Amino acid sequence: MKKSSEKIIKCPGCGLSLDDQQNKLTRKYNATDDCFSDLSSYTLEKQDTNFIHQHAIDTYAAQHSGNNMKNITASFSVIGLYYAIVHDFNGKQVQRVHTLLSRQKYNWDALQSPDNSAYSLTVYDVMKEQPGENRDKMLIKWMNDVWKCWNHQHEWVKNICNELLK
Repeated sequence: MKKSSEKIIKCPGCGLSLDDQQNKLTRKYNATDDCFSDLSSYTLEKQDTNFIHQHAIDTYAAQHSGNNMKNITASFSVIGLYYAIVHDFNGKQVQRVHTLLSRQKYNWDALQSPDNSAYSLTVYDVMKEQPGENRDKMLIKWMNDVWKCWNHQHEWVKNICNELLK
């Protein structure tokens, strides 16, 4: 239980409440500093052949879009979710899609993000699970939740991918 003198900061991207001792809003994402660090360490240390880390990055970036995030970052994250979920791409394949897209000359418009209250899962839900299969399954569940919340952009994603990745 938190003492009344301890401050809580709410992550503006996912709504997760965290101890404010060292958290602050980052400039790159619509998030607090600590919201993703543990999950990122976990997925990088796995060194799995399917590169689940790419799915974690895309899910996190999509859920934490807004603030000062570059338009291309939000777009790539939602596109990454599209290929992972709709086309069953693994992280390495999604990374290849990002590489192909980065070679395109395209002016990425800002995407309208879902309200953070739409999300039912956060990084915290993933990290509560035991490392290994349970945590990886929760990461996929989180990824699906975030993709579902971006349903207002699904048609745009399909169209832009068909246009740029012919």
